[in-house]
Amino acid sequence: MVIFAIIDNAVYKDRLLGYLFYFERSQRFFTELLEEYDEWELPFIFSGFVAKGQYSIGSLWSRKFVAQRIIPTDRQNLGSILKENKLREYDEYKLLLLSGGRCAQDEICLEKTDEDSLFPAIKDRLVRKVRDCVPVSKRKIMIFFKDGKSVLFDLNKASVDKRLFANVLGNDAVFKNVRVAPGGNGIEWGEERNISAELLYETGKKMDLEYEDVLSFMNERLVDTSGACSLLGCSRQYINQLVREGKLEPIRAGLNNNLFSKADIEREI
Repeated sequence: MVIFAIIDNAVYKDRLLGYLFYFERSQRFFTELLEEYDEWELPFIFSGFVAKGQYSIGSLWSRKFVAQRIIPTDRQNLGSILKENKLREYDEYKLLLLSGGRCAQDEICLEKTDEDSLFPAIKDRLVRKVRDCVPVSKRKIMIFFKDGKSVLFDLNKASVDKRLFANVLGNDAVFKNVRVAPGGNGIEWGEERNISAELLYETGKKMDLEYEDVLSFMNERLVDTSGACSLLGCSRQYINQLVREGKLEPIRAGLNNNLFSKADIEREI
């Protein structure tokens, strides 16, 4: 993870507005703005979010913010510029480093920083990001946060664009493909269909369940095919036969290995 301080020199020198986070593996940007400013004091592209009290900005609009501050993809002499700067291809992050995040529209620049230097309020916000998520029945998702809080989030009742999420709500396989966004910035089914960590934290139904409880359950009560063979004292062929006959149903089926409930195996003993 690379962190940039968003600095504005328009009103007075070195005024900190927030931070831009870049996650190298996913090549995605996320923004955390300071809550002491209103929509007129922060970058215009984020004004609609800030007006609604949203200071954590997702990857889609963070990328648009970055796009304003680097050479555009339709630049006529783009190939020559990339070659001059020893870039083999268009790379938003590397171009951002070259430009320092400066553009002609404002007095904002970006300066590299580190986690230890983050503003205290931002550090507090980061511990409320998502640690993990588990899809369960009826389009509900167990969400575990980095600060230890856990909630049950009902996607059916969520304030999301139902047309955008139609496939997620209507297709069980798609729904179960939910992932934690880079940096724990929410959950998502691809970059465009996402729910912010803040919305999950504030609106999810609190559970009296810790993440470690789930890990303990998985470790103690789930077994793979080899574990099932060990418990039953049988071969993998016999386990496969039980599955084919419908006497044993895997929780998750794999090409060469299945995952079973230990309780189901114990009923066969």
